[in-house]
Amino acid sequence: MKGTEDHGLDDKARVVLLQPAFLGDAVLSTAILESWHRAFPNHVLSIVVRDAAAGLFQNHPFLDAVHVWNRSGWLKYPRLMKAAQDVRSRRPEVVVNLHRFSSMALLAQRSGAPHVTGFLNPGKWQSKRAHLVGHGIGDGRHETERNHSQVARYLGEWDPTIDRPALHPSRQHRDAAEAWPSGALILAPASVWATKRWPESHWAGLADRWAQHHSGQPIVLLGGKGDKAMLDRIAQACTHVRPLTCAGDLNLLGAAALMAKADLVVSNDSAPLHMAGAVGTPVVGVFCSTTPRFGFGVLPAMKVAGSATEVEVGEDALECKPCGLHGHNVCPKQHFRCGNEIEVDRVIAAMRSVSSPRG
Repeated sequence: MKGTEDHGLDDKARVVLLQPAFLGDAVLSTAILESWHRAFPNHVLSIVVRDAAAGLFQNHPFLDAVHVWNRSGWLKYPRLMKAAQDVRSRRPEVVVNLHRFSSMALLAQRSGAPHVTGFLNPGKWQSKRAHLVGHGIGDGRHETERNHSQVARYLGEWDPTIDRPALHPSRQHRDAAEAWPSGALILAPASVWATKRWPESHWAGLADRWAQHHSGQPIVLLGGKGDKAMLDRIAQACTHVRPLTCAGDLNLLGAAALMAKADLVVSNDSAPLHMAGAVGTPVVGVFCSTTPRFGFGVLPAMKVAGSATEVEVGEDALECKPCGLHGHNVCPKQHFRCGNEIEVDRVIAAMRSVSSPRG
């Protein structure tokens, strides 16, 4: 067992993980689920996520419950109290709070759990009895390592080769993905934030350039239902290839199953980047207004193995980069150099550098 001997937990302890942040954060949080289950296979695990991320955990093989918090509108606070009540009813022994804001600190306190972990966040409300550790955006650690620092006393020191996220598409999800080609290049150009999106013309240029040298390889533009217009524009702008567009045709785990049988994924700094890593598919991350230095880049073990890498305009070349943790709806400087100046050639070179793209 990887866990430490003096963990002080019951053999069948109930453990609740809290991560209602964005979809990519929920994917990265699965590293804790994997490592905890490996160390304590008899423990009963559950998770709290936002409603948009719940599909990631459908039919999860070792989750006993998925608690969903709808964060939209003013009713999010009554819903938060309901989620807290649901968690408390499970009588958890451990609550691991990976969220950095007051909502989950309140839920953790109301859970009644004797063991609570969280991130130290001065200025935000915190439970006085929680075991708090520093988070440190930009301190050189990947988010999976920061998350693991909360639970190292239970699971031992972080090991990037095994403390890594994983998704579990079912047979149903894999069957749905069978309607799409295997061995594809998947391009994921969408993001919630506009300044995280590499320009559409660059994505079209990338598809065309890649197709010229890999003419037999399918190219799939992947996104949600709300991304259809953008994906269609990119596909129509291509001149040497007609990419397939998958805009909400697959649910989250269906998309993960499609990635799992792809040769390579190229994504903005967004959830598909982490989903590709969670199914072990080679991946290139394109970082515009943000930076891998924040800790949300490709998985460290994949980067060391040569199966994942990132491309960005260096911070030394742009005094305004990074302009925020999450990005903006428009470039604050009105030039968007951090996206426009990432050339297609650089991304192609990165794609060729990872371990298993075709050709």
